[in-house]
Amino acid sequence: MPKHVSFHLFNHKIIAEELRLKLVNLFKKILKKYPNEIKPHISELSKMLGIILKDQFPEIKVQVSQLISELSKVMKEDLGNYAKQIIESLCLNMKHQHNKIRKISITSLVDLLLCNEAGNLIDECIPSFTIISNDKNKDTRKIFLNKIAELLKKLNSIYLKKYEGKLFVLLLSGISDDDPDNQQLAKTLIEEVGENIHKLEIELNKKEEKN
Repeated sequence: MPKHVSFHLFNHKIIAEELRLKLVNLFKKILKKYPNEIKPHISELSKMLGIILKDQFPEIKVQVSQLISELSKVMKEDLGNYAKQIIESLCLNMKHQHNKIRKISITSLVDLLLCNEAGNLIDECIPSFTIISNDKNKDTRKIFLNKIAELLKKLNSIYLKKYEGKLFVLLLSGISDDDPDNQQLAKTLIEEVGENIHKLEIELNKKEEKN
């Protein structure tokens, strides 16, 4: 993946929005079809995605965010090691004026944080998480609650131990949500997360006893 492709094809000063969007969609197809061929270039790919996420065209932000969620599943072992620039851009997009972009950014960010070493960067996301927990749109807050709960359920034991307190506080904030449905959702998710953490603690204790 040559650098001139990475940085110049998506330059908003050079080509029109519609063409940039077509390039992004073509790029998505290539990545889906040839994930193994892309892996050796994962470092440059991550930088490029971080840059494209800053594009001023909203639909490009949406498409690239969706791509990141997909890549987080097929490149889970690799993408997390180079996630910093992508995470910084997603955190910025979580403050975007368009609700659609805020929603997809939350989803993509959590999906990325569940990739291996990306969990190390959770601290950098807490300020953005705190802001969006008070988002003016109730559906955005609903997605936020679900994704924070997912993070608490799926984080490995090392990162869970490190960030459980901060993430759980964010989930607890849903209890005082202005929307009754979100309040109930928060209570349900808190119970589920609590049960999940309890099971994990039992499993870890059993492993320690065996050792």
